[in-house]
Amino acid sequence: MTDDTLDGRDELLAAIHELRAELAAGAEGWENDSLDRYLEALGALLGSIENAYRNEGRALPRNAWSVMADVVRGARFYE
Repeated sequence: MTDDTLDGRDELLAAIHELRAELAAGAEGWENDSLDRYLEALGALLGSIENAYRNEGRALPRNAWSVMADVVRGARFYE
């Protein structure tokens, strides 16, 4: 595995640490504040990620780690 393959991994790790901190603080403002709801939203967002980026006027990143960082963050609120 090359360093290029891992580009964006730190971004995903940072997103996971942010989520854990938010949960420890009570996850205020989360739409999907239970594991069941969060995982449902995570799957739904991942399944339609191209549309989510398009709706925000953003290009889909080529790096899968960066996409996953956006997905784990976005699943807090995705319906």
